[in-house]
Amino acid sequence: MVQKAVSSTDIPAPASKMKTPPRLKKGDKVAVLSPSAGLPAIFPHVYELGLKRIRDVFGLEPVEFPSTRKMTSPEARADDINAAFADPSIKAIFATIGGNDQMRVLPHLDQKLIAAHPKIFVGYSDNTNLHLLLWNLGIVSYYGANVMTQFGMQGRMHDYTIRSIRKALFEDEIGEVHAASEWTDEDLPWDDPANLQKSRTLYPNAGWEWHQHEGKAAEGTLWGGCLEVLEMHLLTRSYLPSLDRLTDAVLFVETSEEMPTEGFVYRFFAAMAELGILQKFKALLVGRPKAQFCGKFPTEGREPFIAHQKQAIKNALKDYRCDLLTVFNVDFGHTDPQILLPNGGRACLNGSEKQVILRNHD
Repeated sequence: MVQKAVSSTDIPAPASKMKTPPRLKKGDKVAVLSPSAGLPAIFPHVYELGLKRIRDVFGLEPVEFPSTRKMTSPEARADDINAAFADPSIKAIFATIGGNDQMRVLPHLDQKLIAAHPKIFVGYSDNTNLHLLLWNLGIVSYYGANVMTQFGMQGRMHDYTIRSIRKALFEDEIGEVHAASEWTDEDLPWDDPANLQKSRTLYPNAGWEWHQHEGKAAEGTLWGGCLEVLEMHLLTRSYLPSLDRLTDAVLFVETSEEMPTEGFVYRFFAAMAELGILQKFKALLVGRPKAQFCGKFPTEGREPFIAHQKQAIKNALKDYRCDLLTVFNVDFGHTDPQILLPNGGRACLNGSEKQVILRNHD
């Protein structure tokens, strides 16, 4: 039966403390869902490689639900999310891919049920929507590693991503994180199964760039996601937490394959400041921008695009007198390899030592 939209009286009160779902262990069953786009129906070879890696690399048992391989309605997708949280045999939920309409799923979710059965949720991009809802319910979730992108990485999974997944989902603490030695934002088309045997071009990583950091340290609860999705929530205000809950939190933001202009990025941060949200945070983590997608490149070229986006953020911080300790080009979001960020977990930043420590617990 399709789950009906919940009323305001069915929504639990905001949690005072974040809950960290139980850690995974080999042999656990994990739900594999398509909360956004049902791309497993279109590219089954990519999806099935991701399933194989879940089994072979991590020793987990993936469980598909009725809508996983379908392009279907928000109600049907919500039914499967509700069912996965309700099923005691399911220990985590992995998103197959992102999309662009997951916000339409949220009204059909049973928030009381989800709050009563906290589980690991993994995904990024449009899955920012679910991360926001889980954060509001006081459940730590993990931003990164979609099944069809990171688990289904062509050639082989990146060791850096594998280590991050194990730290985030299987161990009690993530600990100190470091920049990857190489990175890529290249795409290999999914419509050619032969590309599964190829590897993407990797570029040397110059490391993370620290800004407004000298003599500063910051520690706070992580909150954020994909900038384009967060921008939609700024407009609707439906799933933003109250401002007092964001006081002294650490904001994390990254941009998608839409490759938004520097003007768009500036206006996003300006809007956050105008609403009094940006000033609440103690620090800012910015993912390295994706600067190419399926053969399309920014008009100004890849490197200038990355530099312009970074400068737009610096300009917004300066114009609104926000002296946030900021780290740019962090390895999360739409580039690879990835760190899984514990949304609702803890980030500790030491600007003098240029050190970032992540914790699964608030």
